[in-house]
Amino acid sequence: MHKHGDHEGLVEMGRDLEGVEVSVFLRETDKGYKASLRSNNYVNVAEVASIFSGGGHIRAAGCTLPYTLNLAKEKIVDRVKLFLK
Repeated sequence: MHKHGDHEGLVEMGRDLEGVEVSVFLRETDKGYKASLRSNNYVNVAEVASIFSGGGHIRAAGCTLPYTLNLAKEKIVDRVKLFLK
């Protein structure tokens, strides 16, 4: 059993990989999947999160996706791709 907060920092690890502009971490909740988004240089992840009624800051944001894991992953990745150069 994972304690609440065990996932903290995982999304940061993805952002630290060479060549990564946006890191997304999905965590299951009772309302679907909570997406945590982080960016490095130019993607405004708050704008991405706002598409799904979420919010945050330019480089750190989040939202809840009321879908199955596969659909949540597909929807968030498709939206992030629109912001990549």
